[in-house]
Amino acid sequence: MLLAYEAKLLNMIDEIGNCPNIRVLGQEQGPLGEFLNNADAAFDLLRQLNGITLDPSLKRSFHRYNGLGLYWRGSGECGSLGGEFHLVQLLDAIVGGAPAWLQQDGWSEDELALHSEFRVFDSQFSGGVGTFSALRLQDGVHDPEVWYFNVTYGSVKLDIGYSDYMDFLLLTRGFYYWQYLFAEVPPEHYNFEAIGLELRKAINFLEENFPENDYSELSVRLDDRLSRWESG
Repeated sequence: MLLAYEAKLLNMIDEIGNCPNIRVLGQEQGPLGEFLNNADAAFDLLRQLNGITLDPSLKRSFHRYNGLGLYWRGSGECGSLGGEFHLVQLLDAIVGGAPAWLQQDGWSEDELALHSEFRVFDSQFSGGVGTFSALRLQDGVHDPEVWYFNVTYGSVKLDIGYSDYMDFLLLTRGFYYWQYLFAEVPPEHYNFEAIGLELRKAINFLEENFPENDYSELSVRLDDRLSRWESG
């Protein structure tokens, strides 16, 4: 039987697939780790085997999929818009460790230290714009920070936790760069004005195609981020 958040994920994927103005270009539904049973059992297993205790709030968006991914683009005049996600359940993300390529020569000492704490739970399925989202696993921290990595600009900390991230993933359908709505965009991110324009188009696109959802918070956040960036 599916857990509550797993059902929400599959429903969101169905909504994307049934939207006449969206083309699904790639999809993966990896194995469901039914041996984990539920969030309580999975969190207990993580604590027993790895000595890691996660805050109970993370259970709200717990899922057991390894490799649940989707890549989509808008159709017609909206063909420049798109999104993707590729989800890994928390235990695999944590036990799998930090990405090896982020710990090689070429990064500063501070970056290497930060990267060593990353545990990637959302990346790209197919199209790719060089980004991923990760928990920052630190000793004694039970509610890990969420960081967003862009291969061009580096890493930024998001001002939302894991469960809120997963809720906003459902709302945004994974459109590209939505995570910047929840980050302080650094001034050196010279392309944010163009990204902001694409985010505006994406929000409008979702409002038109999924009118049952409320996207006002995303619009307010975009206005705020653009204002801060322009004044920074």
